[in-house]
This record gives sequence, C-alpha cells and structure tokens, in this order.
Amino acid sequence: MSKKKTQPKKRKKKLRVGRLLIVLVLVIGIAAGIGNIYYRSASKAVDPKSQKTVIVEIPEGSTAKKIAAILKEKDLIKNKRVFVSNVKNTDKAEKVKAGKYKFSQSMNNDQIIDKLIKGQIYQDGIKVTIPEGSVSTEVVDALVKKGLGKRETYVKLFRDPKQFSDKYKFLNDKRIVTLEGFLYPETYFFKKGTSEKEVFDKMLSEFEKKYNSKVKASVEKNKLNFYDTVIMASIVEKEAIKDSERDRIAGVFYNRLDKKMRLQSDAVLQYALPERKSRVMYKDLKIESPYNLYLHDGLPPTPVANPGIKSLLAAANPEKTDYLYFVTGTDGENYYSKTFEEHKVHADKYRKELDEQEKAKKEKVKQEKEK
Repeated sequence: MSKKKTQPKKRKKKLRVGRLLIVLVLVIGIAAGIGNIYYRSASKAVDPKSQKTVIVEIPEGSTAKKIAAILKEKDLIKNKRVFVSNVKNTDKAEKVKAGKYKFSQSMNNDQIIDKLIKGQIYQDGIKVTIPEGSVSTEVVDALVKKGLGKRETYVKLFRDPKQFSDKYKFLNDKRIVTLEGFLYPETYFFKKGTSEKEVFDKMLSEFEKKYNSKVKASVEKNKLNFYDTVIMASIVEKEAIKDSERDRIAGVFYNRLDKKMRLQSDAVLQYALPERKSRVMYKDLKIESPYNLYLHDGLPPTPVANPGIKSLLAAANPEKTDYLYFVTGTDGENYYSKTFEEHKVHADKYRKELDEQEKAKKEKVKQEKEK
C-alpha cells in the first residue's frame, strides 16, 4: 500500500520542477528579449531628427569609458555602458583616434564609432596645402598668402634649425643648416593667429611621424644615413613623374654613387638657379655651385625640395638594377640605360624632339602675329 501512495507524489514533484524550469526559461528568454530590445534602442540616435551639430574634443589616450562619458555629457549617446559595449564589439577599440570631431544627436552609436575609428577629425581654421616637391620659398609663399605670419620670420626660422632641435633630435646633424626637406608636404589647418614657429613645428612633427612610422626601419635595415636619405628623396621627388618609377630612379642614383660617377641631375642644378627653367641649357652646366652635380661629386649639400612619403620610401628602398642612366622623354616616359652609348641615343632623341617642339611653338606664335 505504501508504494502505491509514493508514486503519485514523485510524479507531482517532477511536474512542479518541470513547470518551474519552463517558467525560468521563459523569464530568462523574456528578460533577454527585453535586454536586447533595450540594447538596440540605447544604440540608436538620441534624436534622429536633430540637425544641430556638436564639436567634441577626444583627448589623446582616452579609453572607451572616457569617450562614453564625454559623449554622454554632450547628450550624444543614450547609455554609456551600451556605447562601451558597442566599441568593444568592433574589435577596433585601440584604433579610436584622438582629436576634434563634429557629431550630431541624429547619429547612432555605430556612426559615431565609425567616425572615431577612421579619424574623421573636424578641421576648422585656415587651410593650407603644401604639394609634394615644394621648395622652402614655395612653402613660405603659400603660408604668407593665407595670412599666416610674416615672410621675414619664416626665413629666419628656416635658416635656424637649432630653434627646433631640442624637440626634433633628427635636426642635430651638423650638416643640417636649413629646414629644407623637413617641411612635410600635406594639407594643414591652422587657427588664425598661429605663430610662424608653431606652423613650422606642425610640419616638422608631421615629417617625424611619417618618417618614424614608415621609413626609419628601412633606412636602418639598409644601413643608410638619415640625412642622405632625405636628400636622395628630394632628388627623386623632383625627377620622378610616375610613382611606380621612384624606387628605380633612386636605384640609378645610388648605382652612380657606388661607381663614383657624378649624379648630373638637372633637377638638383635647378635648385641653384634664380628661377626654375623649363629646360636646362649647356651654359647652365658651367655654373659654379655645390648644387651643380655636373661639376661636383656626391650628393648636394642639402635636400632640393620637401619630399613626400613615396619618395622617402623610394630613397630608403631603392630598386636594384644595373641601370646607370635615364632620360625622361617628351612623352613622359623614362628611358633607362646601362651604358653611356645607349643613353646617348635616348638623350639625342629627346633633345631633337624638344627642339622640334620649340620650333613648332615659335612658328605658331609667328603665324598668330601675322594674322
């Protein structure tokens, strides 16, 4: 009799446990669903219809929590914890870049995070673009034209690298007597009233950043001299037309140096002339100047322009070939040679085509005058 009474009790107990588990699963499922809904809602824009923008400064070294606190204070996100979770879910939290950003309440968390990771920094102030291969006078002209300081002050700073050598140790080389080569070509934004020294400081900082991150390792690996590499990069910058041939051009010049041959670069000679010419003439080859590498051995004493990253990389990683000469044809193509005889054929052809072009231009001008 006792056995018969026990079985129903066990069944009831199992049913209760089963029901309790079902209820727990349902509660957990509902809670998870509510949590997921809240998470998605908290990741959305604070006000999708807002057209107002807010400028936010993200300090260097800010953590996701710090950024979330800044954005929450500006009322740009709904929930700090959810934003931090969104950042961590991207697996790119360490790539968030410091700087000044323009955000809006109409942006959701993903849009804000994407902007932070891409470093789409808000740029205000005076915009100045320094093209690759600009010489110092062109850099100063561009700055003065934008109302950023006086020419005389820039010239003094340019000729006195020691003004910056405490901060930028690469300027301590005794051969460096000007800032030519280090005024990095880039698009800059300066606040009105920025001093001349602050402007140059920004350019030097950009050079140091690019050099250390992309060029330095190759220079050290190939056992090259820092300043010589910058000088070579400036030559490549002025000689090269196509990006794909920068490293080959660098290789040609290094080959000539190895064989104790003079570089005979028209681009370097141009640096010594009062004004840049469309064509270097035979009489120019006799000009006495350390930049006349038809008369002097080795590299010029300073860079002859401010090279960009592509030319710096080419100078640090020259292509290994047997070429010792090259001529840029009137078609814009470079013609490389291993022997002087082969080079002379290309050079004579280039001069002939150039003469014909100039003759045609003069004839056209003459005809227009006669009309």
